[in-house]
Amino acid sequence: MITAGGLRWILTILFVLTGAFCAYRCVRQGSVPERVGDVLHVVMCVAMVAMAWPVGMGIARLPQTVVFGLAAAWFAGVAATGASHADHGGRRAAVYHVVMMAAMAWMVFVMPRAMGGMSGGGGTMDMPGHPGMSMPAGPAGGGSPVDVTIVALVLLVVFVVAGLVFLARAIDEARASGPPLRSLGRGADGVMALGMGLMLLTMA
Repeated sequence: MITAGGLRWILTILFVLTGAFCAYRCVRQGSVPERVGDVLHVVMCVAMVAMAWPVGMGIARLPQTVVFGLAAAWFAGVAATGASHADHGGRRAAVYHVVMMAAMAWMVFVMPRAMGGMSGGGGTMDMPGHPGMSMPAGPAGGGSPVDVTIVALVLLVVFVVAGLVFLARAIDEARASGPPLRSLGRGADGVMALGMGLMLLTMA
């Protein structure tokens, strides 16, 4: 869950738009592996929107972790067999999506720990000179657990770099008058990567 209202809405808009594009592309064109990939990205976008809001904390973690773990395995199979059309980026893009889905599984699994660190564990302490008044008592050092922070920062770098690369390729392909869905697909991948980076930044 993200506490900053502005950032919450930014992520919601980003993932609603990219999820809608993946759904549109799934309907319009693609082989079976490509359509399955698009459906998995729609599921991911829905999960990211839910994760940004308080309601997302009430959704069971284990089913989500299993779903995204299986999604990572699916893309690993796509990468191994090369069952992907050029419009979806080929094997290198499939390998990237393995990382993205595995990162989603990790984020869902550790979110309660990350949010618990941010909320200070729910304890309170009396305010000196103000009897009857209290304030949250954060953990020593505050913030997320060290292991969560390290992994989040590593993934943050990965997704920021990936996002910039995808967006640069989208711009190049658009200038070259390539297939519109291909350049839009690269752009959607870039936006999703940067959105993942923003979410990871809140967990670091």
